[in-house]
Amino acid sequence: MTAKTKTDRWRRMLSHGYFAPELPPCFVSDDIARFRKSIFDGIASLPQINQRPNFHRYITEPSWFYFPRFGREDRRHGVPNPIAYLLLAKTIADNYVQLRRAARRSDLSASPPIFDWSGPRALVRPNVDLRDDFRMNLSSRREEYVAADIRAFFHSIYTHSIPWAIHGKAWSKTNRGIQHVGNLLDLLCRNLQDGQTIGLPVGPDASRLLAELVASAMDEQLRQKLNTSGRDSSRYIDDYTISTADGQTGETMIAALRQVAAHFELELNSGKSTLVSTSTRHTTGWKQAVRTVVPRGNPDTASMQLFFYEVGRLCTEHTDINVEKFAFANARSSFVRTDGWSSVQGMLINAYRRNSTLVSFLVEVFILRQVQHSDVDLADLKEFLDHRIPVLAQANRSGEIIWFLFLAMRLDIVISNKAASSLVQIDNAMVALLLAVANSRRQVSGHVDLSGWNASLTPDGLRGQMWLYAYEAARLGLAPGFTTAFIEQDPYFSLLLARGVSFFNLNNGFTSINATLRSRREDNVRTSRLRADFLDDFDFDTEDYDDDDFEDFDFEDSLDY
Repeated sequence: MTAKTKTDRWRRMLSHGYFAPELPPCFVSDDIARFRKSIFDGIASLPQINQRPNFHRYITEPSWFYFPRFGREDRRHGVPNPIAYLLLAKTIADNYVQLRRAARRSDLSASPPIFDWSGPRALVRPNVDLRDDFRMNLSSRREEYVAADIRAFFHSIYTHSIPWAIHGKAWSKTNRGIQHVGNLLDLLCRNLQDGQTIGLPVGPDASRLLAELVASAMDEQLRQKLNTSGRDSSRYIDDYTISTADGQTGETMIAALRQVAAHFELELNSGKSTLVSTSTRHTTGWKQAVRTVVPRGNPDTASMQLFFYEVGRLCTEHTDINVEKFAFANARSSFVRTDGWSSVQGMLINAYRRNSTLVSFLVEVFILRQVQHSDVDLADLKEFLDHRIPVLAQANRSGEIIWFLFLAMRLDIVISNKAASSLVQIDNAMVALLLAVANSRRQVSGHVDLSGWNASLTPDGLRGQMWLYAYEAARLGLAPGFTTAFIEQDPYFSLLLARGVSFFNLNNGFTSINATLRSRREDNVRTSRLRADFLDDFDFDTEDYDDDDFEDFDFEDSLDY
């Protein structure tokens, strides 16, 4: 077993834990991961302020976007300022063993922080099947259980509760020094979201780990209040399933959870906190039903039409489950290899119109199909995009816009002036960057006024919500009349520019169906291993999934960064 160093972990947090997985693969962070040490050394050498590191006063805003959720409103995701995230990721990496130990205080978590050295993310993404597995088993042993969750969990986390979770609330209130890791994490979290104490940006893996720390501290208090254990209760992210061996009432269990949440300045979602009878029918088995209707090989038009029909029937039977997304993901190869693409293209777009969470899958399949067969009807697709983008712009559905701009550029589709002009009023860095790149590639018809976005090409713009556009538009020469002088004068971003750090690579990802399927299979193996471990005793030994020995080593990188 090869021990990983703190700096290895830091690199992984930057390269695979920065941009939200809900974004297209064109947004990359390999460069900042590669040059992390020399960038940090430059930051550390800046003059101190009041005998404290300069970066303790480095306050920035994330770039925000909204991504669709099934049956609910779009969720706001964030891309933190890269300097702010680099500092946060380093603190987490340097103290990971202590943080993991704090998270292990919970015996209830079905979503613990498990570091992944080879998958698509720095932390293994949690699997909702574990919640359902636990509820199914519990239903065979108990008469009822409480189902509850935290209202707007990530967006409501009080950053001061991070040191509470690590060190204890009473201790933290009398030990506020920045030398304590909990207080430093609190400061860095506030600094990367304009100094605010409420919320963590959804998307980065750092947020997932810190949220799990807070939730684990809640679990510990809940166990003490109810005398419950991992065999009685479980938590998937912020979604609780609670019972007790001594049969306490649902009202008592909900009240205990509400008190614990309040201790950490959080609130229960009253509309989703309920007592569930274990005689309720479980939906276990629907995934197996989906897999039986997935066509194999190079399916013809009739086979694909039957697939859509059967999936539609299952959707009708399970209206509260995103059956389509699961079904389509399992039929990825069928879509790319079908002999009946001419009709499938329209059926896919129609499915997206009903279910906007399919947007990233639709884009992936269209790109892979064009790579494999070059038979995507680009004229029809252009007409769809030209009509769809203005509708999305009016509703500020930025996540879908980002994916469709990426699709247009990868398939060399020229965006109409009407569609492009509808976007310039949206204050979104990813939309702005993609449209500016498209414009530079002559993939926008007519003139597009980028002056509103170009106003962010200033030192202040590098710390605001438009930082990604400000940095990349200047670096790539996308804004006529602007140079990189304002970046060169910035003590932080000049460190990135000097090393040629890029956050955009249009050609990254979706290069072949075989590579995509191989990656998915590897993910499935990891998921299956975790699920088998959880089902054994409803607990994880997270150290079994980490190539570290229990203590981190701190060797310097062999490369000269």
